[in-house]
Amino acid sequence: EFVAPDHLVDTLNGAYECGELFASKAVDTVIIYETTYLTDFIPIETLDHLPGIPTIVFAAQATNDLWSTMKNTDVIRFEGLVGNAQLVGAFKKMGRDYKVVVGSLEDDQSYLKLSRHLQIIDLIRKLKTIDIGLLGHTFRGMYDIEIDKTKIKGAFGPNVLYLDVSHLISIWEKITDDEIAAAIAELDRNIPIDSSGITDEDKKKSMALGIAVVKLIDKFGIDALTLLGQHHVEVATRASADFSFYCAEKNGTMTTHEGDIANLVMKYILYQLSGRLPVFLEWTAFDQKSNTMLLTHHGVVDPVEMACDLSKARWTPSPEKWDFTGNGFSCEYVSKKGRVTMASIINEESSWKMLISQGECVELDQTPSFAPQFYFKPDNGKDIKKYIEEILTEGVAHHICLVYGDLREELELYADYIGLKKVII
Repeated sequence: EFVAPDHLVDTLNGAYECGELFASKAVDTVIIYETTYLTDFIPIETLDHLPGIPTIVFAAQATNDLWSTMKNTDVIRFEGLVGNAQLVGAFKKMGRDYKVVVGSLEDDQSYLKLSRHLQIIDLIRKLKTIDIGLLGHTFRGMYDIEIDKTKIKGAFGPNVLYLDVSHLISIWEKITDDEIAAAIAELDRNIPIDSSGITDEDKKKSMALGIAVVKLIDKFGIDALTLLGQHHVEVATRASADFSFYCAEKNGTMTTHEGDIANLVMKYILYQLSGRLPVFLEWTAFDQKSNTMLLTHHGVVDPVEMACDLSKARWTPSPEKWDFTGNGFSCEYVSKKGRVTMASIINEESSWKMLISQGECVELDQTPSFAPQFYFKPDNGKDIKKYIEEILTEGVAHHICLVYGDLREELELYADYIGLKKVII
């Protein structure tokens, strides 16, 4: 809801009344737009009624360009910038936080910039209301992603719920053959690709586990899930967990593997900002002749959305076998071409940081690796070995999130709003 006074505010009393109005309407963001010069104490008086809320100085004039016949009255119309400069000077002296958007009223890009700020503010609030499920624990050999859930709550907002494997098993044991058959029929309709090296039994076992994971998500009302397959779920069910990640994400729930909570938050952020499905990957290997890096991970990622050529995609055994019986159930393809943004949230000794990196995914030959294959080429022709050197020197942990599109501006803005260190590579 947009709230504004119904008359000109040009006195301290008027500013006080405006602040009272904003407070009574529970205004949660203030946009300050000065059409001409305004003394700084007027907006400050209003803001005193709304401590701690985001403030955006919209430094916008009527037109992009000035003209040669401008009169003094025209100049006065454009003196909002004087007031803006005075106001932010006062903010700095007072230690008040604010953000700035510069533009003109005739330029649609000005409103798009402003809308990005509102999108980030909304995302920050939304993150404080979501619940993340941790099924299992962090993989026992990974110090780099071991996370304190209290630090996640304090820095980013989500609650982390510990889910026991018994919660999943009690649901999994009740999955019926009819449910499995109906889900497989739907899968075959939605993803009409070949299979290699798997049996009907492999497919049924993985589907049963996938259905159980979705029901677990619905039972606990969680918004995102990190699941330890390996020594936890796969040992308990003797079924591959790879396909369950696909099932969860078709249900609209972001997922990560191996108990990586921080990158689950990152993946959720990318999903909310882009409206597209992000991918959770590992730094894998470089290819010098194409100047690319291969990124991959076990777990099924929707080939209809991600594969560059669906006719070459295939269902395969799982690439890693962790005490399940049979062959497992995975998907192999090369990802589609296009501009991508990669990002991760990293927990350092005394602070958090966000890695942001951009480039493109390119199409190379598909290898028989039983997994999705993303070939990343960094921007500006940077040598891939130099790129990896910078990544490792920065200390980025071994997981990364990727999404198609250019989200650098949004991610930097998010980091600025919450005071998060940014690393651009």
